[in-house]
Amino acid sequence: METQIKAAIATQNYKQAGRLLKQWQQSDAHNPLLRFYAAQLQEQTNRLEAAEKNYKKLLQQNTHRKIINEARAGIARIHARQEADKAAALAKARSVEDADEKSVLVIASVSNTVVSGTVKSKTLKPEVIASFAKIFNLDAYTARMKLPSVSCRIHRVGPWGELHYFQQQLSQANIPAFCTKVIDIKAIEVFQVSHFESFSPEAIVVCKNSAGQPGKISFDWAEVTQQVRGQLPIFEQVVDLGPRGRTVHKEKVQDYAQVADLHLPGRKVVLRSCDRLYQYQKGAALSSTKELNSRILWNQLLTNINQLTTSPQQNEFSRFGKSALEFINLLPAISPNLEIDRRSPSDWDTIFHLYSSLCYLQQSS
Repeated sequence: METQIKAAIATQNYKQAGRLLKQWQQSDAHNPLLRFYAAQLQEQTNRLEAAEKNYKKLLQQNTHRKIINEARAGIARIHARQEADKAAALAKARSVEDADEKSVLVIASVSNTVVSGTVKSKTLKPEVIASFAKIFNLDAYTARMKLPSVSCRIHRVGPWGELHYFQQQLSQANIPAFCTKVIDIKAIEVFQVSHFESFSPEAIVVCKNSAGQPGKISFDWAEVTQQVRGQLPIFEQVVDLGPRGRTVHKEKVQDYAQVADLHLPGRKVVLRSCDRLYQYQKGAALSSTKELNSRILWNQLLTNINQLTTSPQQNEFSRFGKSALEFINLLPAISPNLEIDRRSPSDWDTIFHLYSSLCYLQQSS
């Protein structure tokens, strides 16, 4: 039987080899050579993942030196083929139109893997980690650390062709990922809201564009498809005690600016409001009483918005922001159109704009 199977595989008579393996399995299912020739058949018919699993099982379950050496050689051949296929696919991806456009690859939370509408697990599955590690040539520990378990995370900044290839590989492995060009982020028009002139029946906002030109935008609340909210840290110089009681000057977070975006993709517009920039004493009243506390008035503004639109809210900015800090210097300058009074420019304003833009583009796609 072994000689016949070996000959069938050698002559590429794969159907005959498959029939002989089934016959052998019925008579001698525990023979390690059965698994070895099954792995060889799978390797020859391009079922590489199945072949690799069988070769690895042979290494775990066998002590025969010849079989172990053959299994290791089989695994080496599979890895070489996979690397060659990957290199060819990457070369093709790098040759497409706009392949060199600066882009961002984002991986969404994979902690709650949904299968047939049911959440199967709240932890990262071993097969998800293994797939991620294989795509990016990482060890299992590093892959686990880089996979987001709660909110989305930037994984890489680089050329469009390459990142789009990786996005496709992740999708095939059921890892939610999103890739976008920086030029598409810059194309989103952001208006900084001064105040609402009216909330209903039609919303009217007084605002200004990125060039500082004032104007008004009227819209129906049904046009709002998404809201994005976040807190931006405000840093101040403080005096603290250092070593040996010496005074040192440090930059610490002393407060947070509240920001809320309304997405109107039908107009390719984002309306950006900030509690430190909103002109509470102008436009439509936010409270039935003469309230002077800006925090209360800001909360009332958000309450009014929530009563007028049922659009989903994206509130994971804080988690996203911490991981995005290391990538911000790799990106070209992006204006957030957010004129918060700061002692010095802050990357956090740009990171919020990036987060909101990614939410906008992901929903639009």
